[in-house]
Amino acid sequence: MQLKALLLDLDGTLIDTAPDMVATLNRVLESHGETPADAIEAKKLVSNGARALLEFGLGKKNTNYDINSLIAEFLADYADHISDLSRPYAGMQEMLDYCMAHNIRWGVITNKPLELSRALLQNLGLLNECSILLGGDSLPVKKPDPAPLLHSSMLLSLAPSECLYVGDHERDILAGKAAGMDTGAALWGYIQDNENPHDWNANYIFQQPTGLLKLIEDKLNSH
Repeated sequence: MQLKALLLDLDGTLIDTAPDMVATLNRVLESHGETPADAIEAKKLVSNGARALLEFGLGKKNTNYDINSLIAEFLADYADHISDLSRPYAGMQEMLDYCMAHNIRWGVITNKPLELSRALLQNLGLLNECSILLGGDSLPVKKPDPAPLLHSSMLLSLAPSECLYVGDHERDILAGKAAGMDTGAALWGYIQDNENPHDWNANYIFQQPTGLLKLIEDKLNSH
């Protein structure tokens, strides 16, 4: 079936948000007198959100803190610095421009809170181009549950088979496959050392956004 919509994960797929999220992590840690986290290692956990980052940063000192209180501190700081350093990955804007020029709608389905996701896209000038945006708190469930993707295709008045979902975490592929969409693994994202994206059984594996653009071009040219 013809591709009519490209749906993307946010952190580690559309936008490199690690610089701002790790900076927030270290500001929170330092405000409590703790040692800053290793930025390279912390970056690999960005797709798992604030809790995972804080638990990594605190290590064995995790039990000394009310983690929910720290998450609230993290989210408040991050909201103030959400687009200081975050930018779309190289080649992603060109890919989005191509989609819009060829009547392929694109949207973002993320587990990141909706308010933060909207602010990030707004600050980077992408919100008005985005056909649909769902955050992790938009529905009662989030990825790997397929409901957000099924809801998105319904709102776009498309069959799931007319959508391609691309993400950098196994939960993205699980959600997309369960929704009946073609899926793509973004190898440029935040992938932990013990993860092998080739085991996720995505329909496509992309080394760079340019590979995603080529696939979209090939799909359009085959019709």
